[in-house]
Amino acid sequence: MIGLVIVSHSAHLAEGVVELAREMAGAEVRIAAAGGLDLPGQPLGTDAALIAHAIESVYSDDGVLVLMDLGSAILSTEFALDLITAEQRARVLLCGAPLIEGALAAAVQARMGSALADVAAEAQLALGPKNAQLTLKAIPTGSAVAEIAAPNNSDIHTIQLTVTNKFGLHARPAARLVQLAGHFQSTLSVRDVSSGRGPANVKSINGVAMLGARQGHTLVITADGHDAVEALAAIQQLAAANFGDDDSPSVFVPAAAPTKTPPHAALLDSGTLQGLAASPGIVLSVARQFRLPQPLIPNTLNTNPEAEWQQLLGALDQTRTQIEAVLAQVSRQTDPHTAEIFEAHRLFLTDDALREPAWRAIVDQHLNAAAAWKQSTDRLAAEYHTLDDDYLRARAADVEAIGRQVILNVLGETGLTPTLDAPGILIVTDLTPADTARLDTTRVLGIATADGSSTSHSAILARAAGIPAVVGLGQSILQIKDGTMLIVDGDSGQVIVTPNNTTHSEYKRRADQQQAAQSAAHAESALPAVTTDGHTVLVAANIGSAADAKKAVSIGAEGVGLFRTEFLFLGQQNAPTEDEQYAAYYAAAMALAGRPLVIRTLDVGGDKPLPYIDLGDEANPFLGVRAIRLCLAQPELFKTQLRAILRAAADVESHSEIQVMYPMIAMIDEFRAANKLLAEARQELRQRGLIIPNRISTGIMVEIPAAALLAEQFAAEVDFFSIGTNDLTQYTMAAERGNPRLATLTDAFQPAVLRLIAHVVEAAHAQGKWVSVCGELAGEPLAVPLLIGLGVDELSMNAVAIPRAKQIIRKLNQVELVEPMRAVLNQQTPFAVRSKMADYN
Repeated sequence: MIGLVIVSHSAHLAEGVVELAREMAGAEVRIAAAGGLDLPGQPLGTDAALIAHAIESVYSDDGVLVLMDLGSAILSTEFALDLITAEQRARVLLCGAPLIEGALAAAVQARMGSALADVAAEAQLALGPKNAQLTLKAIPTGSAVAEIAAPNNSDIHTIQLTVTNKFGLHARPAARLVQLAGHFQSTLSVRDVSSGRGPANVKSINGVAMLGARQGHTLVITADGHDAVEALAAIQQLAAANFGDDDSPSVFVPAAAPTKTPPHAALLDSGTLQGLAASPGIVLSVARQFRLPQPLIPNTLNTNPEAEWQQLLGALDQTRTQIEAVLAQVSRQTDPHTAEIFEAHRLFLTDDALREPAWRAIVDQHLNAAAAWKQSTDRLAAEYHTLDDDYLRARAADVEAIGRQVILNVLGETGLTPTLDAPGILIVTDLTPADTARLDTTRVLGIATADGSSTSHSAILARAAGIPAVVGLGQSILQIKDGTMLIVDGDSGQVIVTPNNTTHSEYKRRADQQQAAQSAAHAESALPAVTTDGHTVLVAANIGSAADAKKAVSIGAEGVGLFRTEFLFLGQQNAPTEDEQYAAYYAAAMALAGRPLVIRTLDVGGDKPLPYIDLGDEANPFLGVRAIRLCLAQPELFKTQLRAILRAAADVESHSEIQVMYPMIAMIDEFRAANKLLAEARQELRQRGLIIPNRISTGIMVEIPAAALLAEQFAAEVDFFSIGTNDLTQYTMAAERGNPRLATLTDAFQPAVLRLIAHVVEAAHAQGKWVSVCGELAGEPLAVPLLIGLGVDELSMNAVAIPRAKQIIRKLNQVELVEPMRAVLNQQTPFAVRSKMADYN
């Protein structure tokens, strides 16, 4: 009798399939499960050694049939064949049949004593009875999927759509499309009819990006699988929303400049280099050269392919953690839209267009992990370089940057971020997005690169950081000596080397004019947010570091309403110590120079896991042990943070007021338990001989509807409320906010959410407590009059939104807003709410 092996990413799924097969075919069938990983905290995955062991356990001269689920399961199974003997390998057949149906059919056929080829053929036909039983349900005319076409009795469906967003399917919309596709089981492919490129795998970031689909191009997307209709409907919805792109005219468009990077940029006249305008602004300073060393890749061949592959997988995981840390940093310093650049980078790490060639190089060529990955990324980057689209050619730099980062992790080396010993203009061959995100903006006054393009992700991040930049200047820029006076004109794309007095004076005048305009805007934002009838609203910032606090104050923040302390915990292998946390909290408070600081205690779990805390398996981590639940379950971790906060509060007491805010509170008992641990932390510090205040203000984040509905109960004990509209909307509408298919539900303008906000304000004010809104809604111009009319006392937002919010508040009459804003709560949809609010901006 032949043997069967079931390979799945999930051990439970593989074992369940085995159980079903034995029930169908009898206990005598020779079948083994090879699912999951035998690693703590990492149950999902596939292991070649486990698969090889399973094959050997059911092996006979009749042969073995292996059925697998998708992706790395196939790669790991092929790898496993190299771990068994050549004789065994010759009698093993890998089958592409559907996992469950195929296994059941194969088990019955094997139990009958059929030959290996016959068992495989029966497995391949396993979907026939299901397809015959099911009929395609009619799609109502006018529904979201009305244009989806499919042949009768088929799981294959197609749609045709037009790319409408201004810049086409560049990396960020491509990443959104790939992430959306990943939610579905169906096989999805896309073809660009306009250019003739494709088909490409919709679940491959490189496959989608290399299509080069531009505005106006027609795409045909095909889905094959049981959820094909739902997948295509979701893609249609994403496409209708411009693939998530903002085509507003506020996006910086470089001034007239060459459309391609000059191959050998040269001096146009006396000391002027022409490049590409990448980030606007003018800066006059001295040159500071930085040359990034390239990692030295060993030329040794591997003798253990499995070990080499595991080393590469480990480096990929390490790189993913690093990318997520940078993504979090960019999210808090700029905006989530800009941070999506790194979502594409994260997808590169799981793309079979990179992984499979590397695996083949390790197995077939016996290359070491670093050399195999270098070969794979070099080939893909070369493909990008050959394309005739400027934007797509620029994506080669992203592939090369990810390639270098992974190689450094394979080799155990630390990548060097460009740093300057003194302020000046950074001169470098090129910058990776991660390098740009970590630049010290107090020293890097401008950027001039030999390579790059105005559409590179580094250019986008330079614009977000407000650093004037010119790219694509060619090798001439690298020949300039340190200390040479330069003018970087990010508006025209020119760099002037050693300007004469007349030129220097003219550009100094222009730079001063720009600075004066910015200063005027800052001066206005520094004015208090007082309505025309004398009602004061505190406008504060959401921060993640002392540097964020300092920047927020410079543009008018009157305090910090949300210090996201999780950024101290993410992106590292161990929890920060009490002293490390104290230093961060103290520095943030001092940067505020007397303004209040609200510190949110650790808010992780859900979409923010920590590698050093094992939360176990959770079917839905967003509804699991996260935020305050995690802290109460890990009291020593929590008290370490509380001690750090109390120490900082004591040391800055005469300079600033520090307040504590607990996230994801649902019951009053959780608030009391957190305060009990706070009291214990205070007592532990006093035992050390430290003088700690007897009292510190404590409040709660209102993110769960239960807390909002029990606001009267909480108001008797808390000092303040802070409404986190992002999570409150998610939990009120039962819609995960990261799911693009639920975008209409995860809208904070949902009337149900607004009514909860109004209820919290009313309950809090009845007992003399103040209320802040610190979610994305606080910085939304349309929402500012609504929140002020509902009586919200404080708005805390991303710092960049502060000037506009304060400007709006100064034009409002709070008393006159109360009645019309209460009436807005009676609207039935977010769209209707926005329509009502349009008159107030």
